[in-house]
Amino acid sequence: MEKEKLMFSCDVCGKQYQHGPGRYEGHKLELYGGIFCCDSCWRSNWDGWSTHYEEILLNHIKNKGLPIPKRNIKGLLPRN
Repeated sequence: MEKEKLMFSCDVCGKQYQHGPGRYEGHKLELYGGIFCCDSCWRSNWDGWSTHYEEILLNHIKNKGLPIPKRNIKGLLPRN
């Protein structure tokens, strides 16, 4: 018997990912108000968020009333 797949949309890129029994592809981003990103975004932005995701991330923290995280040495927003 196959269990139902729990699918979610990445809050960063919008792609669908599976997160539930047997497969956990979501990553909670505490610095950005607890939103979730997919494995692809997590792995691809290990050294800081790509600039094309900045507007999305900054909108999330603005809507939650959070401070903008300090940029890393590369001038990018930190992953987490």
